Amino acid sequence: MIYAIMDIGSNTVRLSVYKQNEDKAIHLFSEKEQASLRNYVKKGNLTDKGIDRLIATLRRFNSIISNFDDIDSVHPFATATIRDVANRSEILKRVKDELGLDIEILSGEDEARLSFIGASKSVDVSEGVLTDIGGGSSEVVIIDQGKVIKSTSLSIGSLSAFNDYVTGLFTNKKEKKAIDNAVKLLLAENKMYREKQNNLAAVGGSARASLKFYNEYYNLSNYNSTMDAKKFNKMVKEILEMDDRDILDRILEIKPDRVHTLIPGMVILNRLAKYFYVNEINISQTGVREGYVYSKLLERK
Repeated sequence: MIYAIMDIGSNTVRLSVYKQNEDKAIHLFSEKEQASLRNYVKKGNLTDKGIDRLIATLRRFNSIISNFDDIDSVHPFATATIRDVANRSEILKRVKDELGLDIEILSGEDEARLSFIGASKSVDVSEGVLTDIGGGSSEVVIIDQGKVIKSTSLSIGSLSAFNDYVTGLFTNKKEKKAIDNAVKLLLAENKMYREKQNNLAAVGGSARASLKFYNEYYNLSNYNSTMDAKKFNKMVKEILEMDDRDILDRILEIKPDRVHTLIPGMVILNRLAKYFYVNEINISQTGVREGYVYSKLLERK
């Protein structure tokens, strides 16, 4: 069986195709679109322009899928932005009417659980804390003995933090502090109390982009997947001391599609590492999409 997964996030919409090989999911290829849907939310609704952007992206993905006769089923799901807007029923209906796709809305709890399942395929998540920093939300999961003890979805992500707290192109020290305080407040409101954890596992685009920047910054191998929490914190502080041109040049060299969201994503990840007193941050190359395949498709078979 070959499955196509469409992951509709707040910042990025992704198409990932997997082949089932017995009880494993083999990743075949991916496409992505920086749709920035969060930017089209006005007064609690996704605007017509935002819906058009979403439909155009999914139509392109449908076109790609149509070139492959072997794809057995297509599974679109949406997270924070579509989940939170008041006109989500209208969005789902338009996508169904125009493209024939049934979008599944993942709850914050489902998103956290699937991120845990997906991350477990590439990093050790037997204990500690796991996070998936998306564009509009950040999932936080406490794990012990390989089981989810507690999970929550924080209503802040790399793109929403940029929109809500950053006035220029790059985050300054005052804005970093505001993002830090927002994360701490949301953790407290969601009863995620401070306690020391052995490590932090991170999944998603913001985490992978942070790792890529970290490896370049410290001249490490591209295959390195672990960040020292103290060195990561030092790097974030030093980035904020740079002038805008230096920051721009570095990000354009490493991750140009995240020029405005990379630093807010780093700030959130850094705050979570400090909040839980971790020494290491392990970056997973698998996450919610893999979790969706394993939990909802392979196990079901």
